[in-house]
Amino acid sequence: MRRGLRGCGVAALAAALVSCTSSAAEQPAAGPAPTTAAAATEAPVVIRDCWFPAGAANVSLTGEQAQGLTARAAELGRTTRNTGRLVQQLATTVSSAVAVDATTARTIAAGLAGLPRAARLVCAWARAAVEPQEPGPSGLVPRARQLRAAWTEAFGYLPAGGFASGGVSTGHVDGSAHYEGRAIDVFFRPQGDREQQRRGWVFAQWVLARAADHQVLSIIYDDHIWTSWAAGFGWRDYVHPGATMRHRGNAVLRHLDHVHVAVESGRPFGVR
Repeated sequence: MRRGLRGCGVAALAAALVSCTSSAAEQPAAGPAPTTAAAATEAPVVIRDCWFPAGAANVSLTGEQAQGLTARAAELGRTTRNTGRLVQQLATTVSSAVAVDATTARTIAAGLAGLPRAARLVCAWARAAVEPQEPGPSGLVPRARQLRAAWTEAFGYLPAGGFASGGVSTGHVDGSAHYEGRAIDVFFRPQGDREQQRRGWVFAQWVLARAADHQVLSIIYDDHIWTSWAAGFGWRDYVHPGATMRHRGNAVLRHLDHVHVAVESGRPFGVR
């Protein structure tokens, strides 16, 4: 397990990562961050890999804790349909894993369960250089295939697209990771259903907790984006390059019905 930047403030982390970009579709312009100033001001020092915004302070988590908690959320979500019971069971798990009071445990549990307006898990993994990879028979590079195999084990079959045997060359923005076999869209439908949105957030946070292990570059869902090159800023507001902040576009452009996951290209940081 690779560790995040320890003892680094969010502002310092942002300064170190602001020049780290990959494809044109995944640069800061693709995901304006009007809330980053507040994040840099309010978030205390990051002392571990991950954290949960909870009340007046963040609750720090190790990578192992984040993975264990998101795995539990995935497991319970496959068998528990009652949201209240799900949060209660997750709160019990949180209390066993982290030294927090009952109220904070429930706040974290609500986030893990993907409830609307709940706090979301943040992980500030250190970005590591990786080797470029070529797509295989499925149209995906090995990193993307391995990540998909891992989440299938945790969640079961999830409908996915954005890739094809022989590759895809249309349907996405210029420079998209989809064209290189590095991105997968995982669908959660029907869009607009609260359970659909909740399940999408459970999945997105599960991927984030394992982003370092699978060299994840970006995760986009529900008008939000997380990127490896600005990991310390957490989930930022996302606006598709073809839309504006005021008119964000349709459900697909806003990623309301699917989670976009892309892995690193292996190109030197700063090279598109």
